[in-house]
Amino acid sequence: MKSLSFDRKPNGKVTVMCNGKEVSVHTTCVFCEHCAGIRVNRRVAPNPYAQALRNSKGGMGLDEELMTGMVLFNTAVEDKNATDIECSDDEGTGFVTVSRRR
Repeated sequence: MKSLSFDRKPNGKVTVMCNGKEVSVHTTCVFCEHCAGIRVNRRVAPNPYAQALRNSKGGMGLDEELMTGMVLFNTAVEDKNATDIECSDDEGTGFVTVSRRR
């Protein structure tokens, strides 16, 4: 497990270096299979979007659960005490969508 430090831009964008590229935490990490969570102070908050997807049973409420997970993720990123993403990509493969078919 590695930590990817946040780079907070003046315009509010938060990025990390992933596999040699600068990517947006808000639009990339939230949907990445390797995102284990967000470090806030000394605690790691798990990725709520990935949790919602794993725990879903399908059906009509799935969209709402996923949207709530994404909002919770982005709210945690905006916390001034959030410092980095915990990433399980030890092989260096880069972004892998959490919702891909297996």
